[in-house]
Amino acid sequence: MRKNVRVITDEALKKSLTNTFLSPVSLEDVDFLTDGAYARNSLLALRKDWNLFVEFCQKKHVMPLPASAAAVRLFLEKESQHRKLATLKRYTVTISRIHKILTGIDPTSSVAVRTVLSQLRIVKKQDAKSTTAFTRAHLELLTEKLANSPQLTNVRNLAIYFLMFECMLKRSELKKLDYQSLVDNNGVISICLGQNQYPLSEQATLCLNRWLAYRGTDHGALFSAIDKHGNLNSSPLDDSSIYRILRAASDKLGLDLKFSGQSLRVGAVAEMAEKGVKVKDIQHFGRWQSAAMPYQYIGNRTQAAAERLAFKSFKPWN
Repeated sequence: MRKNVRVITDEALKKSLTNTFLSPVSLEDVDFLTDGAYARNSLLALRKDWNLFVEFCQKKHVMPLPASAAAVRLFLEKESQHRKLATLKRYTVTISRIHKILTGIDPTSSVAVRTVLSQLRIVKKQDAKSTTAFTRAHLELLTEKLANSPQLTNVRNLAIYFLMFECMLKRSELKKLDYQSLVDNNGVISICLGQNQYPLSEQATLCLNRWLAYRGTDHGALFSAIDKHGNLNSSPLDDSSIYRILRAASDKLGLDLKFSGQSLRVGAVAEMAEKGVKVKDIQHFGRWQSAAMPYQYIGNRTQAAAERLAFKSFKPWN
């Protein structure tokens, strides 16, 4: 979520916003504070994190802004009882960002907070679970089950599984696909993402064309919602819809595991690596800014950590 956002210098505006952020805030409040620099999902996370911290401070009868290092430390220790390390680190980023914008002071850079984070890093080192990979074998089994299904949701979902796997689509990218994203080169359909084109396999093309025949339009979102009665809706899929579609894949296969939004990217990375594709080429194909995640997905955690270091900034301990 790191962005270069403004530092407010107008004293009247700073005072007004400070008063606002002493209490739970709305999505619009966070968007205004950060000068529209964040996407909606990031704004949702920022609001949730800050409001949680404010509620903690209110219960402890301490100021959330500017917050003391002790308040931040106690907040992290409390949340560590049921939160993962990644979430705790996100909380510190949120608290740091809002303080820097409004006060120019960062309580998370204090020795007390940095020490507790170091301790939690050791305690929670193994709490991160690996994402379940959605493999080519899963895709083939789903094709056997769904390819001839007359149910509209199955037609749509199978096309989605193929596109997400073959193009390494993120959920945000899937939502944004429209008819202008398609290029037909003599019967071979490619998906346009930025400056890149991703040719689909013959089976993926068949599944997509079958869905498009039902879709029956040439504009708007490529994949739309379907109501509980099986009727097409013109609205695009949202995050919760895509979440359910991916969960449905594991349910259709009768698996104990559950697929997530990253499962298809993990499986696609593993397949490319097994074919001998270089990690840098996988990075380019999957549109990652660094090679950290491809290395992580193929099990090279040491190199993944080394790649992440390039994107870290180290703050001095006060």
